[in-house]
Amino acid sequence: LVPGSLRQAAKEVQSFFTKNIVILIMVGVGVETDLVELRDAITFGNVVMSFLIVVGAVIGSGLVGHLVGFFFVDSAVTAGLCMANRGGSGDLAVLGAADRMDLISYAQLSSRLGGGIILVIGSILFGTLM
Repeated sequence: LVPGSLRQAAKEVQSFFTKNIVILIMVGVGVETDLVELRDAITFGNVVMSFLIVVGAVIGSGLVGHLVGFFFVDSAVTAGLCMANRGGSGDLAVLGAADRMDLISYAQLSSRLGGGIILVIGSILFGTLM
C-alpha cells in the first residue's frame, strides 16, 4: 500500500538520524542520569532479580523469534533487551551497542508493549520475594 519511493525516503531519513543524532542523544541521557539515585537502587536483591528478568526475556524472545524464522540475536536484542531497558533512551543504548540501529522501530514496539508486561511481572516478583 505504501509506494516504494516513500519507503526508500523513510529509510534514508532513519539512516541519517541513527548515524548522526544517536551519539548526541546518548550523551544527553548520560548527563541526565542521577548517579546517587542509581547507587542507592543497587542492592543485591535488586541486581539478582533484574538479572534474572533480563536473562529470561532475552532467552525467551530469542527462542520464540528463532522458532518463527527470525535471527536469534535480532529477536533477543529487540524483543528481549529493549523490552527490559529504560525505554526510548535505553533502546538507543542497546541498539547502538549491538550495532543494530536499523531495528529501532521494532525496539520501540517492544519497549511499549513488552515493557509494560515486564513491569507487571517484575513488581509481582519483587513484591513476593523481597
